[in-house]
Amino acid sequence: MKKEFIYKVCIIILFALNLIQIGGFLISSSRPPRLGREEGMHGPMPERRGFMEETIKMLDLNEEQRIKFSEFAKTHDLQIRALQEKQKDLISSYFYQSSDSILDLIKDIEAQKIKFTQIHMDKVKSILNKDQYKNFEKFKENALNIILK
Repeated sequence: MKKEFIYKVCIIILFALNLIQIGGFLISSSRPPRLGREEGMHGPMPERRGFMEETIKMLDLNEEQRIKFSEFAKTHDLQIRALQEKQKDLISSYFYQSSDSILDLIKDIEAQKIKFTQIHMDKVKSILNKDQYKNFEKFKENALNIILK
């Protein structure tokens, strides 16, 4: 009887330690910065301003285009942040109660983030004139590098 009690206590302690380790990992894991987010759920993104300024120069945007580009970037940022928050909650839920339906929702959100980013790229391209198109692919490449960091 006494050995059984000791085994149960040890199992509970080991289980608690595992939960603490997993929680610590989820809280403190460093994650890559995302495009269009100055401050967000994963911390500051110092290169965002640099990226926007670099893009404005690279695409040689005039004042009207700069305003539209900033509006597009802000809208995209808000959409992605909202999706990231939903995804973060779903991921937490998944680790407490694994199910295929939660995993499907997480996948759907990731797909939405990709679609919103493509729409954002299309909007940016729509404000460019023919002379600016030559640098658009470079802009996409730079954005993709930041997204995939």
